[in-house]
Amino acid sequence: MGRRVVLKTRWRSRVAAVALALAVYVALAVTAAAAGRCGSHPWCNRALTPAARAKLLLAAMSQSDKVGILTGQAGSDVDLPPINWTDGALGAGGLGSGTSGATAMPAGTALAANFDRAMAARYGNVVGAEVKHRGFDGDFGPTVNLMRTPLGGRTFEAYGEDPFLSAQTAVAWIKGFQRQGVMADAKHYAANNQEGQAGVSPLFGVYGSRPFVNVHADQRTLHETELAAFEAAVKQGHSATVMCSYNLLFGTYACANPFLLKKTLRGLWGFKGFVVSDALACHETPQDLEAGLNFDIADSCYTAPEVNAALASGLVSEATLNQRVFEILRTLFAYGFFDHANRPKDSSLDRKRADRAVARRAEEGGAVLLRNNGALPIRRKKVRSIAVIGPAANQYMFGAGSSQVSPYSPTTVVQGITARAAKAHIKVTYDDGSDTQGAAALARSSDLAIVVAADSESEGVDKPCMSLVPQCSGGQATPPKPQATQAAFGDQDGLIQDVAAANRRTVVVLETGAPVLTPWRGSIAALVEGWYPGEAGGTAIARVLFGDVDPGGRLPATFPRNAGDIPTASGGSARYPGTVNPTSNCNFGPQAAPCPYYQETYSEGVMMGYRWYDSQHIKPAFPFGFGLSYTRFRFAHLVLKRRGRHGASVRVTVRNVGSRTGLAVPELYISLRSLPGVPEPPWQLKGFARVRLAPGQRRRVSLSLNARSFSYWSDAARGWRIAGGCDRIAVGSSSRDLPLKAVLAQGGSTCRR
Repeated sequence: MGRRVVLKTRWRSRVAAVALALAVYVALAVTAAAAGRCGSHPWCNRALTPAARAKLLLAAMSQSDKVGILTGQAGSDVDLPPINWTDGALGAGGLGSGTSGATAMPAGTALAANFDRAMAARYGNVVGAEVKHRGFDGDFGPTVNLMRTPLGGRTFEAYGEDPFLSAQTAVAWIKGFQRQGVMADAKHYAANNQEGQAGVSPLFGVYGSRPFVNVHADQRTLHETELAAFEAAVKQGHSATVMCSYNLLFGTYACANPFLLKKTLRGLWGFKGFVVSDALACHETPQDLEAGLNFDIADSCYTAPEVNAALASGLVSEATLNQRVFEILRTLFAYGFFDHANRPKDSSLDRKRADRAVARRAEEGGAVLLRNNGALPIRRKKVRSIAVIGPAANQYMFGAGSSQVSPYSPTTVVQGITARAAKAHIKVTYDDGSDTQGAAALARSSDLAIVVAADSESEGVDKPCMSLVPQCSGGQATPPKPQATQAAFGDQDGLIQDVAAANRRTVVVLETGAPVLTPWRGSIAALVEGWYPGEAGGTAIARVLFGDVDPGGRLPATFPRNAGDIPTASGGSARYPGTVNPTSNCNFGPQAAPCPYYQETYSEGVMMGYRWYDSQHIKPAFPFGFGLSYTRFRFAHLVLKRRGRHGASVRVTVRNVGSRTGLAVPELYISLRSLPGVPEPPWQLKGFARVRLAPGQRRRVSLSLNARSFSYWSDAARGWRIAGGCDRIAVGSSSRDLPLKAVLAQGGSTCRR
C-alpha cells in the first residue's frame, strides 16, 4: 500500500510538472506572438527553429498564399504580412521610396576607399536604420559586382576592382545593415559587370546591354574574381537574400542558372536565404522555379496565372513550389520578419544629425589625395584668396538609377569651401568656368585655384569614354537633371589645363564614380579624388582640403594613364561590350527570354584590375591602394609566422615619421606560384588595416592569413587547392609600393628568404 502511495504521488508530481511545462510553453508561445505581428498560430512560437516554424506555416498555407508570397503578397488566410522592399545601397531613398528624403551616403567606391571594415559597418547601419524607419523589410543592396571596366555605369555603387577589398567591405556593410532587423540583398549575381553602350538610363544599353549579353568565363576566373564577394556576403556576412542578375552566363540566364543558384550558391556555399530577381529578370517561369529563384520583385513571371500554368502543365511540380516557398519562410523567420510589430512609415525617426555625421566621416575617410606639391592643406598664412572654378562645384553630384537618393540637405563643394574659408577669413570667389578666359583670369588673381570636375554615371548605360568632356558623359538621373551632368559641363580637361597655366597653385577635386583619365596631372599642384561624396560631401571635402582631417582614402581601383591600358581594351569587342553572334537561335515562345545578342568573353581571366596592369607591365597613373597623407609613414620589421598547416600571421611596425596626426593603411599582398595552365597575378591583396597615429607614434599591426589566402580554384578538382612552392608575401602602401617582403614555404618546399 505504501509503495502504491509513493507511485501515485510520483505520478501526480510528474503530471503536475508536465502541466506546468505545457503552461509555460503556451505562455511563451503567446508572449512570442504578442511581441510581433505573427498572431497566435503554432508557427509563432519563437522557441522553435526557423525551419520548424516554416514547415508549420507552409502546411497551413493555401495554394493562393503560396503563389502570392513569390511576389511578396500578403496571405490573409495565415496572417502573412506583405514583404516590402526598397532599392539602393547608398541610402534609404531608392526608387522604392519615391522622392521622399533620406541621408544620402557617399558612393560605394568612396566607402571602399576607406579600407575600413568598421566604417563599412557604420555606413550599413545608417542605411539599415533609415530603411526600417520607412516601413521596409529589406533593401536591394549592397552592390558587390567587381569593376571589370571603369566605363561601367554602376561602378559607383560597388566597391572597386579587387575581390578581397570588395568582399570585406560587403561583409561589414551587411552586418551593420542587418543589425537593424532588416534584410540585405547582395546583388547582382553574377557577372553583371556592365550596363551596355548607347542606352537610356536607367533602362538598358543598346550594345552589350545587361539583359542581352551572354558571358563566357572559366570557373577559376569566376570563383577568384566576380564570385568572391558574393561568397563572402553569404558565408561571412550571412546576407538574407541574393539578387540574380539580368545577363546570361554559359548561355543560361542568371535567374534560371543551375550553376549559379543550385550548384554554387546553395550547394557549395550552403546558402539558407532566398533568391530575388532583378526587375524583369524573371521571365522563364518553369526554369526559374526549378533553378531556385524564389522571389519576383516586379511581377514579371511569378504572377498567379503564370505559376499556376506551369504547375498545371507539369513543367513545375508541387514539391518544387513548396521548396521555393519554404526557403522564403525559413529566411523570414530567421531574420525576425514575423517577430516585430508593424513598422510605421515615419522618417522622422531618422537620427539626421548623427546619420549625416557618418556620411561626412565616410567621405573624409574615402577622399584620396593623389598628388600634392605643398598646396595642401590650405594654410591661412599662405592663402588669402581662393578661386573655386567649374560647374560641378555648384552641383550635388551623385550616381543615377535605382540607387539614387533624394538627400535631406546636400552641401556642394563650393558651399563647403566657402563656409570653411570664412572661419579662416579667406575670400572665396566662384566661377562656373563657362568663360574659360574669365576663369583663368580669376585663377591668376587668386592665391589658390580649386577646379572641381565631375563625370556622370548611371544605371542602364555605360560611359563611352573616360575623359572629362561632354561626349564621355554617362546617363541621366531619374527624373532628369541635365544641369548636373557631365554632358553640360563642357571641356573640363581643357578648363583644368587653362587654369593650371594661369596659376601653378591649382588644386583639382574630382567627383567621379570611377577612375578617369588625368592628362593634366603633371601640371597641377594637388589632386583629390572625392568620388560622389554624398549629401555632406561639400563639408567633408573642405575639411580635407583645409587639413582639419587627414585624407584617409586609398584607391579601390587603378587610374590608367591611357584609355587603351584598361583590362577590357586590348581584347576588342569580344572582351567588351561583346560581339553579335548571327547564328544564335532565338526562341520567341511564350516562355522565352530575349536572344543572347552579344557574346562576351572574360579573356583577361583572373588578371582583373591592378592584376592586369602588373601582369602586362603597364604603368598606371595611380596604382590600386595608393593614397597620400599630410604626414609620412614608415613600415618596418616584418615578422612572418606560420599558423597551423596553411595559415600565417604577419606583423609589421607602422610609424608616423611626419609632423601631423594621420591615417596609415598597411596593405598585405601575396604572390602565389603559377602552375601550367594556372597563371597567377604578380600580387593579390589579402589583408589590410587602418591605423591612426600621432607624430612619432608607432604601432605593431598584425594581419592574418588563412588557407584560402594561399589557394587557387582548380577547375579539374572543382574546388580550392594550395600549390606547393614558395609563396611571397609583401606589405606596403599600394600594389606598386611593397618594401617589406617575406617567403612562406608550402607543401614541404624549401625556400630562400
